[in-house]
Amino acid sequence: MIMIKEYIDKLRSYQDLIQLIKYGMIGVLGLIVDFGVYSIFTFEFGINKEVANVISSSCGLINNFFWNSFANFKVRDHLWRRFIEYYLVGQITTVMTTISIFIFVTLLKQDSLVVKMISTIVATLIQFFVNKIVTFKK
Repeated sequence: MIMIKEYIDKLRSYQDLIQLIKYGMIGVLGLIVDFGVYSIFTFEFGINKEVANVISSSCGLINNFFWNSFANFKVRDHLWRRFIEYYLVGQITTVMTTISIFIFVTLLKQDSLVVKMISTIVATLIQFFVNKIVTFKK
């Protein structure tokens, strides 16, 4: 019995690692969407960086929710509820990235793409664990 439990625990940790890797790969797609929209809004249209961050993050979140639902966590039930949970978790971390942009870019004059990249990586790690436990729980 102990060997079976150890095997199941290893399998779970392996599956968790695979999900984290997939989450990261999907996150890269979301980053492309997010950074693309952010860059267009800030550099081409001159939209306020904090406003552009909220809009671009939302675009990335929507993209990532569908990829994570269908390709990673493979949950298709209660999609509206799951989307709202995912979006709220994402918006909480969007607030974190927006505050980081305000402090480090607006006030301290650091490079906006570097600040957005670092804060987005931190936010993504937080999102993975919260979404795995809450949003995509089967």
